[in-house]
Amino acid sequence: GFEEDKDMLMAWALDMVDEHKVMFVVGMGGSGKTTLAKQVFEAVKQDFGCSAWISVSKSKKKLEILRNMLDQLCRCSSRAETAPTPQQQSSEHYINLIREYLLDKRYVIVLDDLWADDVWRSIMLALPRRNRSRIIITTRRGDIAYSLKDGSVDVHPIQHLSLEKAKELIHRIAFPGSRICPPALATLSNEILGKCEGLPLAITEIGHLLSTKGEREPEWKKLRDSLASELTSHGRLANIAKVLILSYDDLPYHLKNCFLLMNTFPPNHPIQRTELIRLWIAEDFITEGNNGKELEDLGEEYLNELIQRNLVQVWQMDIDGRPRTCHVQNIIHEIVLSQLQDENFCEVYPDQGTFDISKERVRRISIHKGDLGQLCPNLRARALLKFGRSAPCQHSIPIGYSSLKMLRELHLEGANLDMFPADIEELLLLRYLCLRNTRIRSIPKSIGKLKHLETLDLKQTLVRTLPKEICHLSKLRYLLVYRYDIEDYVAFNTIKGFEVAGEITWSANLRKLLFVQVNKNHKIIVAMRGLRELRRLGIMGLRKEDGRILSETIQMLRNLHSLNVAAENEAGVLDMQEISHPPPLQRLYLNGRLERMPIWISELHDLVRLRLKWSRLDQQCNNPINILQDLPNLLELQLLDAYNGDQLDFNAGKFQKLKILELELLRQLKMVIMERNSLPCLQTLIIRRCGQLGQIPVGIDDLSRLKEIHLYDMPENFVSMLEKNGGSLYHLVHHVPLLRSYDAQNGGRWDVKDL
Repeated sequence: GFEEDKDMLMAWALDMVDEHKVMFVVGMGGSGKTTLAKQVFEAVKQDFGCSAWISVSKSKKKLEILRNMLDQLCRCSSRAETAPTPQQQSSEHYINLIREYLLDKRYVIVLDDLWADDVWRSIMLALPRRNRSRIIITTRRGDIAYSLKDGSVDVHPIQHLSLEKAKELIHRIAFPGSRICPPALATLSNEILGKCEGLPLAITEIGHLLSTKGEREPEWKKLRDSLASELTSHGRLANIAKVLILSYDDLPYHLKNCFLLMNTFPPNHPIQRTELIRLWIAEDFITEGNNGKELEDLGEEYLNELIQRNLVQVWQMDIDGRPRTCHVQNIIHEIVLSQLQDENFCEVYPDQGTFDISKERVRRISIHKGDLGQLCPNLRARALLKFGRSAPCQHSIPIGYSSLKMLRELHLEGANLDMFPADIEELLLLRYLCLRNTRIRSIPKSIGKLKHLETLDLKQTLVRTLPKEICHLSKLRYLLVYRYDIEDYVAFNTIKGFEVAGEITWSANLRKLLFVQVNKNHKIIVAMRGLRELRRLGIMGLRKEDGRILSETIQMLRNLHSLNVAAENEAGVLDMQEISHPPPLQRLYLNGRLERMPIWISELHDLVRLRLKWSRLDQQCNNPINILQDLPNLLELQLLDAYNGDQLDFNAGKFQKLKILELELLRQLKMVIMERNSLPCLQTLIIRRCGQLGQIPVGIDDLSRLKEIHLYDMPENFVSMLEKNGGSLYHLVHHVPLLRSYDAQNGGRWDVKDL
């Protein structure tokens, strides 16, 4: 499965460009880095004056590495020299000897299994930058590799095997004779491969174990069900654990705890970046340092380091390159589960059933499928994480609060709750409370007792009103109370927010506040002026007369990164004109009529996403493109019923970074013109319900990076022009890999057709 990687690296190594180059080959343990580098090294070393393969694993000292390097370089030369014995045994002396020896030579060197940047820096001091010399470094430490990347240093990340290549590998090993999987074992083989997720080491080791079982289906089932036990230090797959656990052992203490907490989530569960960081903060895994960084920013740095160290994989990436969701690979997850128990970090219950917790010293409890039964009366657990559905019509948690007085985090996402559990008010140390995706309708006044609460997550619940006692929660950082009701198309009232009963004084610590329903109570807006740390705000139910107060308030929120504003109804006007000094917004969502396009938006140099919905700007002097086209970092633009004109012009040289453009329900739009050198980075074009649009955008054939075009409920004659077979305008979009049409059907289904 490494044919393309090998060809690319060989071409790089033998490139005739007359300069010194370094390539980091980066991947998790067992991904095949060493195998790939070895193949390339053996294929190209004869083209260089001297060569060396050096193991720089954690167990090797710098002095030993340098001594080995000098010895290999001397032995590989045509004169088969003997390495000189230095008079003094010091790293500096070896560095000088190696440097002197290589001064007039062109060389290729592989440094295999690099773990520390100080080792790399010492080696680099010994290597003169000879023209056309090449250095290949294999490492799990992507954080080191990417920090050193520059004009002469590049990074090649190893991708896991595709499903087809993984099948080919495991079948070749498990069935050495025929290399073909019997049909009776095909499903089991795919299930086992699913746990490997394309990791060559896991596929190889498991394949060898399967080869001892022949074609006996019961034996294959037994292995599938016992993988976790086989991955322990005494199991038959201990070699996998031995290799992979090194990455965990290398983590600094603070990252070990962060990583262990990620493994309390179920396998194959997309872990949201923001949710994970909120849990880390509640656990005190992230603490403020002397650099003045926000806890949320430190949390993102921690997550990025875990990703770059190849312990965590990104599941979904956000438009700005940040991970939206991530997960721990199945094999690592299985290995770490035993670590959780060994270190008394967490008791994990992955199977269906009802569990009685009898250990007093359990610190955290994670239930993936079942329900909680009886608890030890002296339990001192600090976290209870429950995932998935529990028994129906459950009105409270089946626990006595007396057993959980030390609880800091209570995560009950998806629990079958239709009432707020009364026991929660007694958990006085609670910092994190998530009741997301439950059916609860109201929050009691007793919520005010939870003085340490930092996160209240009520997303996708039926809660529409909060008691004024929410003001007593002075440490609250995240107040998330809203619900999306999405059908075939986004309607104006898709988001349901919350109202506050009585006077309100917001917690000055709030970082996220979503979504507040104003409903003619402008005092709610005025009260937000003290939220100087607020980063994300969602506010709804605004009238035109609220515009001045809202504008003044937004200008005072200098840390605001994301703003979502909605009028009280689809015909309502948003008056957003009076903002003269906007905060450094990165995301802006305006929902409602705009009498004029706000000029201040053109000053948002950090803006990456803009969505204008139901703005209904007229054609005369309100073309939004003119104000938006010079935004230097805009990556995504959505116009939904935002413009009443018949033509949109994307001028030459404008929208230099835009990747996603979505045009929806532009009823009068007849033509889109994309001039040469406009939209050079556009990757995705979405057109929905633009019934008057007569043809594909003019100039689309110049968009060389365009990868996807999606058409929703567009006229049949428009779609037919782009069909591969016989479409009159297909020649303009033949370079686009994905062309797809969607038509809404009865019952909420879509008729999907690849063009």
